[in-house]
Amino acid sequence: MNASAAEPAIQSPVPRVFQGTVLDRPLFKYVGFALLLSWHYVFWFVPSIFAAVNLMDDRVTYSWLTNLLATAVFAFAFALILGRKRHLSSCLPIVVAAPLTLALGSFALAVLPFDLVPSFLWYALVIALGACEAIFWILWGERFACEKANFTIRHIGTTFGLTLLGSIAIAHFLPASLTAPFASLLLVASGALLFAACRNGSTTFPVLLPRNAAMGGVRNMLMVGFLTLFATAACYFLVAIIPWEELPFGDHSFTVGILLGALFMLAIGGVAFLAKDRLNAFKIYPWLFVGVILAFALFLADHHFFVGAFDIGVGLSSIFEVLLIMYFGILITKGYVTASMGFACACGFSRLGICLGNAMAVTYENMPEVALAITPETALAFMCLLAALLIPLVRQEFSIIALTTLAPTKSEIEEICAEAAKEFSLSGREEDVLLLIARGYTTKAIADKLVLSPYTVNTHIRHIYDKMQIHKRSELINYLNMQRSDF
Repeated sequence: MNASAAEPAIQSPVPRVFQGTVLDRPLFKYVGFALLLSWHYVFWFVPSIFAAVNLMDDRVTYSWLTNLLATAVFAFAFALILGRKRHLSSCLPIVVAAPLTLALGSFALAVLPFDLVPSFLWYALVIALGACEAIFWILWGERFACEKANFTIRHIGTTFGLTLLGSIAIAHFLPASLTAPFASLLLVASGALLFAACRNGSTTFPVLLPRNAAMGGVRNMLMVGFLTLFATAACYFLVAIIPWEELPFGDHSFTVGILLGALFMLAIGGVAFLAKDRLNAFKIYPWLFVGVILAFALFLADHHFFVGAFDIGVGLSSIFEVLLIMYFGILITKGYVTASMGFACACGFSRLGICLGNAMAVTYENMPEVALAITPETALAFMCLLAALLIPLVRQEFSIIALTTLAPTKSEIEEICAEAAKEFSLSGREEDVLLLIARGYTTKAIADKLVLSPYTVNTHIRHIYDKMQIHKRSELINYLNMQRSDF
């Protein structure tokens, strides 16, 4: 079913005054999704979450790795199945079922004793949670696309930082018996906000650019995705290879690291606020790579610096995830990729990187004699590769800025008009009208140029709007300009 179809006129359980004054504000627009991200860190990083086993137990580690891999695989699979025209959020039962299933499943996983549940059932539940989490990511991505979210650092960074800081702090100080219910409530709250937004918000998605015109954005997205995958893999190899027994906070070190990541994100949001949103999300990337290199340097320097290396690794990894969401979100709103594919890539690349780095460290830990000999060399290799990637990373920054901000050339506009005509099955005359609109001609000027009556030109323009699902000339001009504007 197409999400642009009319939805039934049904009332939201959230009061309309509350929606208009709170939920519609830029800072609060991202709270629901921030709660979903916070749930992940509360569930897998707070020591008291599992009733019958320690957080650092190998069975918890393998469950987490399985969940990371399953979430990434399902996210990519769902996005490919949905393609360019189908949307998950057009089916409200899925909007309800995904968060509730994830909440109930995570609660069951937290309270069930490992020893009494067969391994295949346990991991089946872990994989099912990964599928639900992937669906939840895509649903939020589609909601942001319909709301034309701008993904500014000030708004999403501040919201994520505050939500994560509050969630982790509450979970840390709650009695152990209440930690799992609290984590589930985060999902219920996120699902309730999503449900209210889907029932009352717009169901109109950004018009996708023609496939050929969008390829530049797709290539940049894949490049950024793989760079982030490598960086997060480096972070979590470092985090997992450091013996947690040598850290001052023991198994609470993950909690401290995530709290530090939330503070980093708040600091970045504060800088963006002071800079009046002139801070480009991708400009931060090279500095994060430098931060990861510093963390490895601390690790190699002395064991007294392990805590600093650990905290930087955990904190920066969470920031990579948020910045990836911001950048891919920008590409979604500009029509380069679908909401499902953009958020699937944001989820998939970050989760695969964490899984890869942690799995590599676990492999080293299972071969202690080999690990003792090659861990310093591996850390040095990561540092060298990160430093080498800074060059293409900086070059990619200029490419991304040009892709999203610089006005298209005359030849690019002519090319996109031709591709749009093919993509949306415009007639030859409609293509002529489209090209003249792109060149700035008025209706009367088009009529004179093509020797048509203004009435006939307006008829062609209405047909163009209907076929391209565009409602007015300003939207069409913005589309033909490849929706390039400063972000």
